[in-house]
Amino acid sequence: MALKKFSIYSQEHPPVSYTGDDELFVHIGMHRIDVLVRNGLQNIPEALESYEKAEEMDWQETLKSILRESEILRRNFSERHFCFSFPDALVIPESKFSSSSTKDLLNLIYGEQPHSWIGYKKMPRSLEMMLAYRADDGIQQWISDRFPSYDTTHLYAETIQQLLSDVTANENLVAIDFDEKTFMLTLIKAGSLHLIQTFSYTTREDVLYDVLNCLQHAGMASKSCRLMISGQMTTQDELVEQFSSLFTSVEWQVVPAAGIFMQLKQQYPPHHFYLLQRWLL
Repeated sequence: MALKKFSIYSQEHPPVSYTGDDELFVHIGMHRIDVLVRNGLQNIPEALESYEKAEEMDWQETLKSILRESEILRRNFSERHFCFSFPDALVIPESKFSSSSTKDLLNLIYGEQPHSWIGYKKMPRSLEMMLAYRADDGIQQWISDRFPSYDTTHLYAETIQQLLSDVTANENLVAIDFDEKTFMLTLIKAGSLHLIQTFSYTTREDVLYDVLNCLQHAGMASKSCRLMISGQMTTQDELVEQFSSLFTSVEWQVVPAAGIFMQLKQQYPPHHFYLLQRWLL
């Protein structure tokens, strides 16, 4: 079964008190599943459960075991939101987008995946982009069987929109979000999206190599870039010292904590759950 890494519930609003006004948010990634509740009236995060997927389990069995374990998923919610962070994703100019060719493109770039479901996310009109992403069809089947209505997105879409809205004209920006086994790298070159991609890593040297290699291929000198870091990385990590010597500035991405994230600040640094917090805003 999936391993529950931790859970935290608001003392004022425990799971038994959730009402039809509350909203469900579920993030599903390669190794991690996060289940959250947001108060629908006050927009305050009230609960978070985080699970780790066992390598040998298929996705339907993983999600069924989480459903049995979760104090959240057995409740009813006014809205249900699902966000994927699998690396099989493509950013496509809206003028070039075709749903009929997307499957072939995903197969060409990431390899054949016969049992898969393809989702689409239309970006804000000003960006003129479409995001196509792929997930195991067992996940989609579990969602559609369990929930009467829902919407889906991809973490890339949320990240691209946020970074392009924050970047200044002609600025070079590098954003890295760390998970335990992977990191998501986004390059903004001269104010425009150049790359967003997820890499696996074992050592800190792996991270440094992939980041510098992508910068070289993009024709971006590290000294011309602002670096923004978030996720599961400590400020004292040796890699951060190396980044500090390579980039013009190093910043930690944070948003003001609210609800259960105020409680989590006692155990985790404020940038640890940055992407989840941004998604709930």
